[in-house]
Amino acid sequence: MPEENITKTGTPGLDGLFSIKGFKQKSSILVTGEPGAGKSILAMQFIYNGARLYGESGVFVTSEQSVEKVREIGRTLGMDFEPLEKNGLIKLMKVPVARGYEMAPDELISTVRKSEVKRVAIDSISPFEYLATDVRDFRIKILNFVEMLTKQNITLLVTAEKMKTDFDRVEFAPIDFLFDGLIMMGRLRKAVTFQRVLSVIKMRGTAHSEELYPVKISDKGLVIEKLEE
Repeated sequence: MPEENITKTGTPGLDGLFSIKGFKQKSSILVTGEPGAGKSILAMQFIYNGARLYGESGVFVTSEQSVEKVREIGRTLGMDFEPLEKNGLIKLMKVPVARGYEMAPDELISTVRKSEVKRVAIDSISPFEYLATDVRDFRIKILNFVEMLTKQNITLLVTAEKMKTDFDRVEFAPIDFLFDGLIMMGRLRKAVTFQRVLSVIKMRGTAHSEELYPVKISDKGLVIEKLEE
């Protein structure tokens, strides 16, 4: 596949899990897992690395944190968003979930259409799901939202909470089937501690590893570690 049709995440160890060395451009990826697994950091790195490493404009939409909190968390993980915000490569946006569960606010749509945005991350869609009174209507909104963005040549990454992550007995939620890719993150018991792990469940348009990979988070961000031989 030509390089221009690939969206690289820039997260160490992740792109190599796919035969095309990244996500297929204009694809939609759902990152799901339990709290504390690293989903938000992965979403932040998707936008930050896109701008810093590949010069691709991106929008990070948060439904649970304030924009300033996102900047603060980013700084502790080696991601300084502000310089990239000032030169127009990154836009951080807060969705007022309390006003309803519309996932595509006018500000996001306007930004995508007016700017040369290449990637969007939504962290997370779970609050919208909790507020939805009609499951079918919620799924339709997701489908419309994904279709609208991918038609704009956007690669979309979305996070969602999964209260229980069992990699031996994966239980799929209805929204898992609405995206081109599904990545699961969670924690496994390891002696007297826990190990964060990641697994690619599906990814349309590319072959991918089906192994379970250790995840490390430090002040330099999130890294997908190689399996021990």
